[in-house]
Amino acid sequence: MSDIPVGSPPAPPGRHAAPGGWYPDPLDRSRERYWDGWQWSRNTRAAERPPQAPAPQPVGAPGAYAALPATGYGVRSTGVSRQAATTADGVPLAGWWWRALAGLVDAVLVGVVTGLLSLPFYTELVRAVGAYWGETFRAAQAGSTTPPPTPNFAAMLSGTDQLLLVLIGLAVGLAYHLPLLRLRGATVGMLACGLRVVRLDEGRAPGPLEWPRVLTRTLIWVLPGALGVFPFTLLTVADVLLPLWHPKRQTLHDLAARTQVVRLR
Repeated sequence: MSDIPVGSPPAPPGRHAAPGGWYPDPLDRSRERYWDGWQWSRNTRAAERPPQAPAPQPVGAPGAYAALPATGYGVRSTGVSRQAATTADGVPLAGWWWRALAGLVDAVLVGVVTGLLSLPFYTELVRAVGAYWGETFRAAQAGSTTPPPTPNFAAMLSGTDQLLLVLIGLAVGLAYHLPLLRLRGATVGMLACGLRVVRLDEGRAPGPLEWPRVLTRTLIWVLPGALGVFPFTLLTVADVLLPLWHPKRQTLHDLAARTQVVRLR
């Protein structure tokens, strides 16, 4: 029979669920159990001090709020937050700004390589743009008020060229993220910022991430950026911003792969 208790810590007034943190274990008052913001986990630890309040009761139970300590709602922290500060086994989660900085470093590295490989496709386009601005400048010097006709720049990249550009961006992104996440659990940007990708609520688990998890996470992150059109760009923006509100600080690709990002230093 499972040792995970039924019910949840009582919610502070005005909140729909208690914040993640360590609460007195309803099954054993000599220890604490981690509540992740949604449900009890299997992670327990010895109580830091003798219990001073009854165990949390299911939301809605008589006297649920009365059972709470005067401060902190049973959470051992200096403030109340709907977001978990650590994984279920106590490893600090990465903050949004650190993740953004790591992502920026990765984007610059991938962008430089992708740009260099894409240069041959833009040669005619760059030449046409240069010629157009040269003619415009000469017309202005001659006193002409009529600019030269604007070339159809879009037609200079065929459908095949555009498809190849998408494939180049996708290939570079996969070649960058897949081996690093599999072997190191982190990209270059993450390593520079002291971050690592871990399995959900298993921050201390040894060993690399599994290939299916790595592939799922990478595809959902890289593919919209490689396509580069509006609906997919909007998806990338939502992916980046989601950890600001998600209770476990997960992105869309974290949710799909069941991962979290922790900070090691």
